[in-house]
Formats: sequence, C-alpha cells, structure tokens
Amino acid sequence: MNIEVIFKWVLTMTIGGSIAVLIFATLSKIFKENLSARVKYYIWMVGLFCFTIPWNVLAKLGMKDIKILNQSTILDDSSYITSKLSNNNVLNLQITGNIARGRALIALPYKNISYFNPEKLVEFIGYVWLVGAIVFFVWFLIRYIWFKLVLIRNSRECSNEYCSRMIERYCNLRKISRKIKVLESDIVQTPMLIGIITPILVIPIKDIAREDLRLIMRHELVHFKRKDVLIKWLSKLINALHWFNPLVYFAVSKLNRECEYSCDEEVIRKLKKNGKRRYAEVLYNTLLMSVSSEAGAGFGLVGKNESIAERFRLIMSFESRKMSKRAKVFVVMLVLTTIFLNAFVQIWAKDILSLDSSEIEAIKSTIEGFYETQYKSYLQMEYIDITPYLDMSKIQNQNKVIALKKLVFRRKYIDEKKYCYVEKRHFPYELHYKNIELDGNKAKVVIDLEIKLKEAYPPFISYGENIFELEKQDGTWKITKHIYDKWALMFYEFSTDQKLPEPDYEQIKKQIDREFRIE
Repeated sequence: MNIEVIFKWVLTMTIGGSIAVLIFATLSKIFKENLSARVKYYIWMVGLFCFTIPWNVLAKLGMKDIKILNQSTILDDSSYITSKLSNNNVLNLQITGNIARGRALIALPYKNISYFNPEKLVEFIGYVWLVGAIVFFVWFLIRYIWFKLVLIRNSRECSNEYCSRMIERYCNLRKISRKIKVLESDIVQTPMLIGIITPILVIPIKDIAREDLRLIMRHELVHFKRKDVLIKWLSKLINALHWFNPLVYFAVSKLNRECEYSCDEEVIRKLKKNGKRRYAEVLYNTLLMSVSSEAGAGFGLVGKNESIAERFRLIMSFESRKMSKRAKVFVVMLVLTTIFLNAFVQIWAKDILSLDSSEIEAIKSTIEGFYETQYKSYLQMEYIDITPYLDMSKIQNQNKVIALKKLVFRRKYIDEKKYCYVEKRHFPYELHYKNIELDGNKAKVVIDLEIKLKEAYPPFISYGENIFELEKQDGTWKITKHIYDKWALMFYEFSTDQKLPEPDYEQIKKQIDREFRIE
C-alpha cells in the first residue's frame, strides 16, 4: 500500500470526523445546561474517534471485488514489473492442447503523466503529512518519557498510610482488582496519575490536609477507574494522525475539558454545599499550581488554557439529576445519526478522492485486459467478449469485435481442416507506458508495445507506439479510440470510420478453401 492511498484514507476520515465535531459542538452549545459532563465527555469521545473509523475501507471489504484485473509485483534488475491478471485472462496460461505455458503480458510502469502529475503531488503531500504526524507524536512521546523518568527518579514509595488506606478502600468499593502503584515526590505540587500499562499515582511530599487530600485523590481515582489516561493517549495519537486539521485540536481540547468536568461531578455528586465549596477551593489552589508547572500542562488535571472560573461555577451550581428515558433515547439517536452521517460523508469523499483504486491503475487494467482477452480468444479459437473494454458507440470498436470474430473463426476452421500449422503458443509482449494524460473523465495513453520480432504474433498485437483514448463511463474506463501502425491497422481492422459487415461464416469457409486451392 502506497503513501497516496493511506493519505487519502486519512483525508476521508478527517472530513467525516470534522462533520461529527461540528454537529457535536453545535448541539453541546444548544443543550449546554441539559446534559451532564459525563454524557458530554462520552459524546466528545465518540466525536474524536469518528476520525479513526475508515468507513470507506469497511464498506470496500463488505463488497465483492468487481475489478477486471488484479495486480502482482515482480522484481527486476532495474525496476519492478507490474503484471495484470484477470479472472478470464491469466498470464500463466494453462490451456489444454499444445499451447505453451508462459508469461504473456508484462506491463512496465509509465514514465510520466502528462506535464503535471497530480498523483505525484498527492504523494508529496502524503509524505509531508507522514513526517508531520511522526514529528508531532515523537515530540509528545519524548516529553512524556523524559518527564516520567525525572519524576520516578525523584520519587519514593509513599509513606502516607492514610493515602494508601484510602486508595485500597476506594478500589475495594469500586471493585477494581487492578493495583495502582503510589509514589510521593517533591517535584509535583498536586497528585498526578501517569502510565497505562503500570499506573502510577504520584502525590506531593508536602503536608496536605486529610480532607483536601481525600477530595483530590478521589478525583484522580475516578480517572484511574475510567482509564482516562488511555483515552488521553489515544487522543494524542488521533491528534498526530490529523495534525493538519484544527478541528481535531478543538475536539481534543473539549474531550479533556469534559473529562475533568465529569470527574468533578463524580467527586461532588453526594457532597453538600459546604463540601462543594471546599472542593472548589482545593481545586482552585491545585489548578494554580498545576498551570505553573510543565507537568500540569501536559499530564496534570488541566491545561494552561482551562477556564478556572467556569469550572468553579459548574461545581457550585451542580445538582445531581438523572436523565429521563426520553433524553437518553434522544442522545443515543443523535450519536448514531452522527456516526451514520460520518460514514456517508466518508464514502462520498472517497469517490471524490478516487480512493477505491487509482485511476491510472484502472486505465492500465482496461488496456491490458483488452489485449489479453483478445489473445486468449485467439489461442482458444473461440470468440471471447471484448466489449467490456470498448466504447461500442464507436465504429472502430465495432470493427474490432467483427475482426476478432473473423480471425478466431478462420484459425479454427484451418486447424480443423489441417490446411496448415496453426500457432498455439502464447508469445510474451511488454507494454511500456510512456505517457498518461488525465483530463476529468477522459484520458490519453501512449504505450510502446515490445515483442520478439522473430515470432508470429496475432495481428492485433501491433508493436511499437500505440495510442489509446479512453473515457470513463458509469465508473468504468472504456477505450474510445486506438491509434497504431497504419499498415497493421489496415491489415486487421480495415477501417475506423466505415463499419465492417457481420461475418458470413459460410462465405469465409469458401474463401479459405479457395486460398488453399480446395474445390
């Protein structure tokens, strides 16, 4: 899989995810006072993860593969060689009789696509995106690892028995079987939860009132129970993947904000007014210390841009209430509708970005299938339909069908009558793509067809320069015009603007008999 395809996947996900974020942002504003922070936290979690679901890929896996040709790659001394296979047109022919088994068609990469190659531009942008994503995440990872190493190096086992008992009691109450390691350090000003595989709770060495410590610790333990650290790590990965999209930064910010608000709600749910005020005061002092430290900015309770006044107001105005069944159904339907819209937008964007398959590959598949189908028909001496590759409104293409029918009938009749030797070997030939020009739903392809000059090839294999003009019709590329050696053209098709008569097989038999002087 090349970088262009991966980047186009990311683009479709970023478009779909952006729609979801805009919907959730609007509705969060409208229903600001009606939804709890926990509900909003989960909604923003869904919104952010809409950036990670490749609906177009899932849809593609669920559909049957209707491509004419498949692709395999073979390494050569100087470059790679791309061979196209079709279900009916295999390269390693295994036809009964005296037909040789050998590679028939080799298609080499095209040298350029007109004067301006949009695929190359997409490839360049794709590498820019990849470098940006790696730099974004590696920078975050380095900062995190450095901070964690410094923190652990300057920490020690917790000596606060009250803290240890409180954590153990909370875990038993919430039925949390996973153990949490507790350290104390003099380089943190507030309790802090770090680590995913091995969760570590770091508390400051300085004296903190038991009640204040209990409130702050409960906040961190809520994070621990809900695995919020893992969610924050995943949000960083998504942020790195879509580092170019400002709506992702917005969604990450809203997710972190609602994460903290929902923890506040959990802590104060059963507290009275005085308890809420005390928690708010403790939180206010904690926030002041956390925003002044690097730890607080990246891994603590909040970021530097957090509105302390807004958080204080929410704590004091919080009233424990349950959502009605109607409200729950509404929220669920809203989320499902947004996910459905996200999938629809991604699939729509996939068509705009030509994500299913490269247009270049589809064009090459049409040309190569056109050649191979004729060759197989030639060898089997039975007409095989080549109209799927052709625009049959063109006279030249109608003549191609008629010419092929005549050719295979003549070979079959001569072989049956044993008039002469009929070649049944499949000689190899190579398609060197020299130029491919794309202009919307039209294309012009210049190839150099290379053969072994000493061998007897079918008349439709015209070596040298071949020019194809194609048009995309109902999602499929069709050959509209084929320009090649004039002598070969006149020998095989006879005319490109006057339609040939349909084959008269009895007349063809008589003509063959006369050619071989049989009365």
